[in-house]
Amino acid sequence: MANIKKLQDADFKEYARITLDAFPAMFPKMSEEQIDGWINRMREQQAKGEDIQYYGYYRNEKLLGVMRIHAFKINIHGVEMLTGGVGNICVDLTHKKEGIAKEMMEFFHKLFHNMGAPIVLLWPFRHDFYTKMGYGYGRKYNKYMFKPADLPRGSKEGVSFMTDKDIDELLSCFNRYVSVTHGMIYKKRTFFERFLQRYKVVGYKNKGEVEGFLGFNLKKLEPDNPLLHNLEIEYMVYENPVAFSRLMAFLQTQLDQVDRIIFLTYDDDLHYVSKDPRNGVPHIFYINQESNVQGLGIMYRILNNKRFFNDLTNHNFNNESIRVRFIIHDNFHPENNGEFTVHFTDGKPTISEGHDVTVQ
Repeated sequence: MANIKKLQDADFKEYARITLDAFPAMFPKMSEEQIDGWINRMREQQAKGEDIQYYGYYRNEKLLGVMRIHAFKINIHGVEMLTGGVGNICVDLTHKKEGIAKEMMEFFHKLFHNMGAPIVLLWPFRHDFYTKMGYGYGRKYNKYMFKPADLPRGSKEGVSFMTDKDIDELLSCFNRYVSVTHGMIYKKRTFFERFLQRYKVVGYKNKGEVEGFLGFNLKKLEPDNPLLHNLEIEYMVYENPVAFSRLMAFLQTQLDQVDRIIFLTYDDDLHYVSKDPRNGVPHIFYINQESNVQGLGIMYRILNNKRFFNDLTNHNFNNESIRVRFIIHDNFHPENNGEFTVHFTDGKPTISEGHDVTVQ
């Protein structure tokens, strides 16, 4: 008899084993001390009832599958919505292809449907696998590689390394940015407590308030050359042009020991910031030179169509006035099956009756 439930303290060691077996390349050469520290952190999160919780798939009381579940708030067209995230979906290697991952995903969907979340998301290991479960693509993610000398010079006034004393200011800056950016996820203080441990963080302050920051790490170009690095930015947030220019000035001055500044970002137009937009890789296609590479990451899924549109009653869908009947066939999440009609009046949606067109 199968059962999916939250992990107990005694099960986290087995959770770690199943995870390490499933993703050996992602966790290479972890020492016993590191594994023990990881297990203790997961136990603390579970005990505190934080937004990250750990679940297991049990058959006859034996743990055969694991997953990590997140509860978020996301900005959808200016509306703060509850959303769920799932990660680290792993199955014991001796029990693969037994439908365990499918059952865990069904459990995840029902859990957040019952919590009132109209939408969920995940980082896929294979996009086609999750497309079959009703997930769709998000925006493409960009990787730019600019020479520091090609970035704009300017004043670095107000730029400094961030410390534990700046956690609340970093959080406020980030969430202000999220509040005006469709599709971004709000963070909590615990995120920035870990953030400062994982990254070097440089921020720009104006009158004591953080208005922009970078989260980055330096990576050696060659194993035997300790003097030359790439500077890889995984987080870049700025609230105004001054904050952006001050952070660019900081990066421009790293040219002595940094070969390239690597930006990982959803910004499709960042090539305008560099004098030379090429990324240093001699790829040319039809006389076009490579400026960046792109990848598909986060995928999204609607759990409750009516709730989704009800939450967006104040959003304007391009001032359109039309009555649309939607017919949904959702084999993976049957609670989402059925018909409903949305009246768009001057762009504003309401659930109602009567329709002009049908979308199936």
